[in-house]
Amino acid sequence: MPYAILRFQKRKAGSVAACERHNERKKEAYKSNPDIDMSCSKENYHIVAPPRYTYKKEINHMTAAAGCRVRRDSVMLVETLITASPEFMHNLSATEQKAYFTIALDFVAERVGKQNIISAVVHMDEKTPHMHLCFVPITQDGKLSAKTLLGNQRSLSEWQTAYHAHMSASWSELERGESSMITKRKHIPTWLFKLGGRLDKQHDEIVQALSDINAFNAGKKRDKALALLSAWLPDMEKFSREIKKQSGYIESLKQKVSQAEKAADYMRDDKLAEERKVQEANRRIFELQRTNQQLERLVKRIPPDVLAELQKAGKGQTKER
Repeated sequence: MPYAILRFQKRKAGSVAACERHNERKKEAYKSNPDIDMSCSKENYHIVAPPRYTYKKEINHMTAAAGCRVRRDSVMLVETLITASPEFMHNLSATEQKAYFTIALDFVAERVGKQNIISAVVHMDEKTPHMHLCFVPITQDGKLSAKTLLGNQRSLSEWQTAYHAHMSASWSELERGESSMITKRKHIPTWLFKLGGRLDKQHDEIVQALSDINAFNAGKKRDKALALLSAWLPDMEKFSREIKKQSGYIESLKQKVSQAEKAADYMRDDKLAEERKVQEANRRIFELQRTNQQLERLVKRIPPDVLAELQKAGKGQTKER
């Protein structure tokens, strides 16, 4: 199933020049991006010609003319990647490909203002034909605000839905990826990592407490061990339940990157950022799962009668609350 692909990347002043060098092929070599075949760069073409000067000078001219208030951390440019799944793009003729990019440009122009678009260049020298469309986020009331034009997560989801409807009117086989608003995808909560760290640090103390229970069936050490375990067990059970819930999030991240690799639907920086995100998530979930397995092994060491007593006491405390 081919996908219609639209991606945004906000750029502040410091990254505008690098964006221009890549899009307009102003470098003699691209060692950091082996996918670029410079011998095919002559086949690249513009649907919106770039400014006579640099992107930066054009942005400065446009914001000054509109009377925009520019802050040091303002988003000066929005780079838009427009393409589709590789098999779909390669099955289009050169004329059809240009029509695809032109129709997509019309969609973006209607929403952000054609006058704000400073360049739209199609790259034919990489694995999948795609277009980099750059616009200055100037609103109708003369403000420089990418947030106003692009909106929040919900608005971006609506962008994707509208874009799919616009493109599938000409190519009915195109599909829209499942919205994160529908899947309810979310990040692993910070409290889970903190709880895991705390439980991890308690490991040795719990091991000692279990030794005390096994060695002493009465006395202060047993009471101390039971008190420690009764405080520890609810957190451990909560931690274990949440780990099972969050494992689906990691799988969704893996699938997202896999789809991106197949569809070539990320700008290089975006793809690398997503890969780093998955690597970090994998590392952290591995730590959480390791802690969880460690805790489960500890629970197995608790004598069944003691565990039943602790769980019964925990339920009783819950009812009292």
